[in-house]
Amino acid sequence: MTHPFANQIGRRLTIGLTGLMCALMLTGCASRQTTEQGQSQAEFQAMISAQERVTEINENLMMMAVTSGEGQEYRVGPEDQIRVDVLGVPDLSREYRINGAGSVLLPLVGGVPVAGLKLSEVEQAIAEALAKDFIRNPDVSVEVTEFRSQQFTVVGAVSSPRVYNTSRQVSLIEALAMAGGISENAGNLVFLNDRVPDPETGRPGTRTLVIDIGELMQSAEQFNLMLGENAMINVPRGGYVYVEGAVGRPGAVPQRTDTTVLKAIAQAGGLSADASRSEVGVLRRDPASGRWESFVVNYSDIRDNPAADIQLKSGDIVVVENSVIRTAWSQFVRLASPLALFGFRPFN
Repeated sequence: MTHPFANQIGRRLTIGLTGLMCALMLTGCASRQTTEQGQSQAEFQAMISAQERVTEINENLMMMAVTSGEGQEYRVGPEDQIRVDVLGVPDLSREYRINGAGSVLLPLVGGVPVAGLKLSEVEQAIAEALAKDFIRNPDVSVEVTEFRSQQFTVVGAVSSPRVYNTSRQVSLIEALAMAGGISENAGNLVFLNDRVPDPETGRPGTRTLVIDIGELMQSAEQFNLMLGENAMINVPRGGYVYVEGAVGRPGAVPQRTDTTVLKAIAQAGGLSADASRSEVGVLRRDPASGRWESFVVNYSDIRDNPAADIQLKSGDIVVVENSVIRTAWSQFVRLASPLALFGFRPFN
């Protein structure tokens, strides 16, 4: 026979354990719900931040393009056709095609180097060549009748990749603006290949440059170069960054111009319930030295203030560690949950 007092204690223990298990289960559900809401908010903020960044870059390109071309006088180049008029000498006054070496071939004097010169400088060069042995104080005027040298090509992650023809020399920013700006899948770099006169010899030579888009925007006076002949501008698509640790889908995610820590984590499925939010690591390899650099950000801070987020470069690694407290709590919930289903019958 079971004592009534023992039955009362058993009922109280059963109610207490059941209440505890329900509380644990509700807490776990609330934690998961909060995590899911946090991930949804992070994905939304990452998407908005990405759109804002690309829009900001393209708006700056358009505004800077308006001013970068001001005061730029056209410089002739190979394949341009010019009209030369020599006052009083009709036999020399006609149209000439500038050859591939950058010279115009005139009767009597032969080739006169003119590539890269302004029209006033071309007039002076031709006048000096004629004045040496043939004409005293020649009066020369020059105009461009067919523009061909200022052709450039833009390829890669831009809105309108194609070949462009202009009637004057343009800058890198102008060229990107004419191509409609960068697209959302653009990387961080711009590759420029063109032909410009050698500063020492004056002869055309190949120039190859790699320019960071961020630096181009921030220091246009240094990086916004005037395009040379037959310029090729390539805006490559982004590479990949890697997210490892306590996220939904660890692995590689595409790297774009606007890719940040917050967006990379969102693309990797968001933080798991056990993830540490106070210290998210970023590893970056210095291409010059080969050494790895590390940065630490607070996930909650950048989620609340995306402007404080870190922009990622191709090859960066985002490391999300497990939180000791969150991991311990999750283990406790997993171990304690089966007790809620175990029949407890005290003092039978």
